[in-house]
Amino acid sequence: MTEALNSEGSVEKKVFRKLSRYEKESRFLRKRSEEYDVLEEVFDRPTLLTLNQLMNDGVLKYLNGVVNSGKEARIYWGVRENAPDVAVKIFLTVAKEFSNRQIYIYGDPRFKNIRRKGAGLVEIWARKEFANLQAAYQAGVPVPKPITVKRNVLIMEFIGSNGVAAPTLSQAEVGKTDYSKTIQFAKRLYRKASLVHADLSEFNVFKHQGKQIMFDFGTGVDVKHPMAEKFLKRDIYNIHRFFWKRGINLESFEEAFQRVLKA
Repeated sequence: MTEALNSEGSVEKKVFRKLSRYEKESRFLRKRSEEYDVLEEVFDRPTLLTLNQLMNDGVLKYLNGVVNSGKEARIYWGVRENAPDVAVKIFLTVAKEFSNRQIYIYGDPRFKNIRRKGAGLVEIWARKEFANLQAAYQAGVPVPKPITVKRNVLIMEFIGSNGVAAPTLSQAEVGKTDYSKTIQFAKRLYRKASLVHADLSEFNVFKHQGKQIMFDFGTGVDVKHPMAEKFLKRDIYNIHRFFWKRGINLESFEEAFQRVLKA
């Protein structure tokens, strides 16, 4: 029994070493004493083995530091072999917040008769965000290009450079053109991809090289979701309020909402 446990620990350490290619430079390994605290919180055994399989499949070469961290997931700068860098979003399998997010799953016709508890819920959330990104990308909505999803690990295009994420609208200089484009993309998402973002705000739209790129699509719901229109109204309100606070002359909120809602 002890040998088996030691063997499992060796596997974890081996995979972890492969993932953290530059341990001394990596921003999430500043102190050696913190290394296995991070491993326990984010890189549990199933997650490590999933990442190892993605590396074996050639999807990922190694991780090179944390880009962003939240209660539900952490984003890592991922390096690939002879390919552009990627964002590796690892959903925390112990995050209790997912149980409060079921409103975005119940009622979505794409997710019927599925397990909605524990790690199963986390994996559903990862697949859901990947499916939403795919639908948006195929509809011509500017989003990070989805690469793949496996269990609780989502890999997508990295928006930024050298491991630094692009600024969001909240961090950038914005004008009326930025407002018009964001509303236009929300409409395209609704009309062409049949989706509502359901958590749209200035904090999940990048402004990169003069372009707006929407991200963080885990909450996104099908337009047939019973609360889709309510979520859409909230999205448009959040964007409208942000630009209004920036002192930009806008159409009324109701005009913007109706422009998105109607063909």
